[in-house]
Amino acid sequence: MFEKILIANRGAIACRIIRTLRRMNVKSVAVYTEADALSRHVTDADETYCIGSGSAADSYLRADKILEIAQQAGAQAIHPGYGFLSEKADFAEQCIAWDLFYRPYPATNARLWFKTYRACPGNGKSRTAPARH
Repeated sequence: MFEKILIANRGAIACRIIRTLRRMNVKSVAVYTEADALSRHVTDADETYCIGSGSAADSYLRADKILEIAQQAGAQAIHPGYGFLSEKADFAEQCIAWDLFYRPYPATNARLWFKTYRACPGNGKSRTAPARH
């Protein structure tokens, strides 16, 4: 069992993860931007770290910052939540390289992204991805 997990997300998703971790007696580490400093996921988490200000590309999508904070906080795992880095297979590979537990595996992330893209309306592809056997 993990003692501490970093949540690489914000808002309602992060709050749900924090509540679940609390029920499991696992410490939560939240990241936030200056604009999110008073958000509920920040006040509810056991530990918090500011990842700067500005856009998501300069904060929540900065894998290098997230990984450095995970190491600094002593987290054994990263929960990506939904969106942001959860859709980046290379982030999953970086987590594994930094010896941080991360699921799903990077190859699974890549397949999920591909299936989601193909199912998006307006992308010129079919609305549903065919099942793979």
